[in-house]
Amino acid sequence: MILVVSDKEKDMSSTSGMETSRLTSLLLGYRATEVVQKRLTEIEKAYLDKDFDTFGRITMQDSNQFHAVCLDTYPPIFYMNDTSKMIIRLVHVLNSVLGGVKAAYTFDAGPNAVIYTTEEVS
Repeated sequence: MILVVSDKEKDMSSTSGMETSRLTSLLLGYRATEVVQKRLTEIEKAYLDKDFDTFGRITMQDSNQFHAVCLDTYPPIFYMNDTSKMIIRLVHVLNSVLGGVKAAYTFDAGPNAVIYTTEEVS
């Protein structure tokens, strides 16, 4: 599912934001050298094993870390808004009620969410 939170133009383009992050965020360098390849390997395995719990967890953690890089950038970049944050909270409440990762969110450089789930849940 794609949840369109806003169709307004962003304050900072993805290209400009990434360049600013490259120049100012220490977390981006750590992410590139220590995190990305490991997560790619884990998420590929989860996908091939049809392990949605692991797939969803990694997807959400990676989205969260991307936005942490945005916050670590100077000056910080705020792509998500209050509605985006509410979606994150709702997905975690839903997963808690359902007893596992049954839905997962990801956000790119903007406030709109992509929600993954399984046929069983949808």
